[in-house]
Amino acid sequence: MDSPKVNEALGVAYQIPRNSLALLMIAQIVVVLPYFMQLSPWIIAVGLFCGYWRMGVYQGRWDHPRRWIKALLVIASFAGVAVSGVSAYSLEAAASVLILAFALKLIEMKGRRDAYLVIFLGYFIIATQFLFDQSILVAIYELIATIMVTAAMVGMNQLHTRVRPLASLRLAGSLVVQALPFAIVLFLFFPRIAPLWTVPLPMGATTGISDHMTPGDIARLAQSDELAFRVVFRDPVPANKDLYWRGLVYSDFKSGTWSLGPQFKPSHPRLDENYSGEEIRYEVLLEPTMSNWLFALDTATAEASNVARTLDYRLVADDPVMSVFRYEVVSRPGELMDDRLIPVIRVREKKLPEGDNPRIRAFAQALYIDSGKDVATFIDAVLRHIRQELFSYTLQPPTLQREHSIDEFWFDTRAGFCTHYAGAFVFMLRSVGIPTRMVGGYQGGEINPIGNHLVVRQYDAHAWAEVWMAGRGWTRVDPTAAVAPERIELGLNAALSLTDRAALSLFTSVRMGDWGFLGRFLDWTDSLEHRWNLWVIGYDTRFQAGFLENLLGELTPTRIGLAILLGGSTSVGLVAIALFWRRRPVHRHPVERLIRRFGDRLAGFGYPRVASEPPGAFIRRVAEEAGLEATQVDNVVAELNTLLYNPSGTRSGTEIRQLRGQLRRLQFRLAFSLSH
Repeated sequence: MDSPKVNEALGVAYQIPRNSLALLMIAQIVVVLPYFMQLSPWIIAVGLFCGYWRMGVYQGRWDHPRRWIKALLVIASFAGVAVSGVSAYSLEAAASVLILAFALKLIEMKGRRDAYLVIFLGYFIIATQFLFDQSILVAIYELIATIMVTAAMVGMNQLHTRVRPLASLRLAGSLVVQALPFAIVLFLFFPRIAPLWTVPLPMGATTGISDHMTPGDIARLAQSDELAFRVVFRDPVPANKDLYWRGLVYSDFKSGTWSLGPQFKPSHPRLDENYSGEEIRYEVLLEPTMSNWLFALDTATAEASNVARTLDYRLVADDPVMSVFRYEVVSRPGELMDDRLIPVIRVREKKLPEGDNPRIRAFAQALYIDSGKDVATFIDAVLRHIRQELFSYTLQPPTLQREHSIDEFWFDTRAGFCTHYAGAFVFMLRSVGIPTRMVGGYQGGEINPIGNHLVVRQYDAHAWAEVWMAGRGWTRVDPTAAVAPERIELGLNAALSLTDRAALSLFTSVRMGDWGFLGRFLDWTDSLEHRWNLWVIGYDTRFQAGFLENLLGELTPTRIGLAILLGGSTSVGLVAIALFWRRRPVHRHPVERLIRRFGDRLAGFGYPRVASEPPGAFIRRVAEEAGLEATQVDNVVAELNTLLYNPSGTRSGTEIRQLRGQLRRLQFRLAFSLSH
């Protein structure tokens, strides 16, 4: 800390301009505001206290805090982080410490050096926010925050008497806009480099689909309109009934809950070049899930080294999906899944807990015998039973007991969502020794008419069954299609009752239905966010390489360096042109240009024009000093005033040339008279 003598010697140069201090405090509020939903109330309380104290210092009511108060604030800050419930090495903890350091520095800020440190911390906090959220709205907000912080820095470099907040904001906005072209060049061409270190990212975003499922879980999820993923198809989009987005395979059942079975090491299978069936190529942009499972149609192979396929035909990423994850997929619906079932999978997909749900076991075994123990006939009989009996499809199913839950659903309540029907179906087939499993994911989606991409939301979550049949491999069977076929053909909205629709939120209802302008506005915002994900969030190493190869050909360090140099020079040149263009001579009235040249010539004879002197008065004054009669200049002055001050008059080229000639002749007469 500088000594009082040094501070006194520095004087005004050391002090923070008052208007700049106010702008700096406002900028810091803007910077910290997005963190309020992510930090502990303890952290927010300490920050608000520091801001309140700083305001008192600004108003002259209090002095800067003493050392013991600062020590208490530091202790309270770390205590707040400790009791906030976040991991010691998580991003939330790191952000909390950063915000606290920022607030504590703000309260002890005295001189310009302290203010600059607070400003640089503000820039760092802006960058940190993108680790939590990378949406386009956050990017726009943080751009405004950057302008605010830059304006505070501009004010710090102005004299106390010249600090004007609005002017500082305009200049800061101009500086940020001028920096954008070069930032875009670096974003496009500078090689993507892995970070030197990482911290665990926040666990706030989840897909809603979890690794275990009980009846009713997806029903609750179906009431959310949060985005799950977007899909861009290379060919026409398949029909809604064919859009089964496979994500998880549930093999274990215990106490009414389905969960993932033992996992096998994933592999990277190659596409069979001899395959001649239908092939669907598309690209998925998956929202953060904090898990490594992905979603794709049957039977999928990813065209990326960081995506593999498991033994049960699921796609998984090498690492958990922490931000928008972009991957290309080739699906071949006609390709068999496990034409031969290995013993370990066969045992796993037939396993049931002993003594659980005895009524539906007996029902299935009797129906299986009546079907002649033929798998296809038995499946048809189960689905026919669902169609003929009084089963209903609802988002608000009755609560079931964990023990014998399938018996309770099948024989008592008979009201459920997709997981109820898929779970009961899988249980019945396993009870007669048929390998069957439940698959969780999404079904359907909505075409965005603006971006022409498919949008899959949480209310599209779905569960269905897969049955292994000799010669056909794993075959999809969806019991929901028996109780609510419109759900599969047209989407969830078509299958809901009025009671279920009333339970939906406003935005969910808008997205499901036709709400005119509001629906089109939501489509437009979704399309904008999709393009942001494509060109900014999803612009990773692989897609950068593809973009640069299309632009530059073979990638070499020399070509990339030249591209950065050329792009940077172009961006800087554009900024320079804009700056010079703003400083170009202002377009003047043609008559005013004539008068200006006329005055410059007479100034050479020692008769300069006074700045506030009208052109006509200037001519009459010089003529009088030169001894000319007033009648000799009356016509020139009258013509000059007509062309210069008559807004309704026209200024033809002939009139301008006539006036130029009159002024030239008058100049000769004045020069001749003044020389004598």
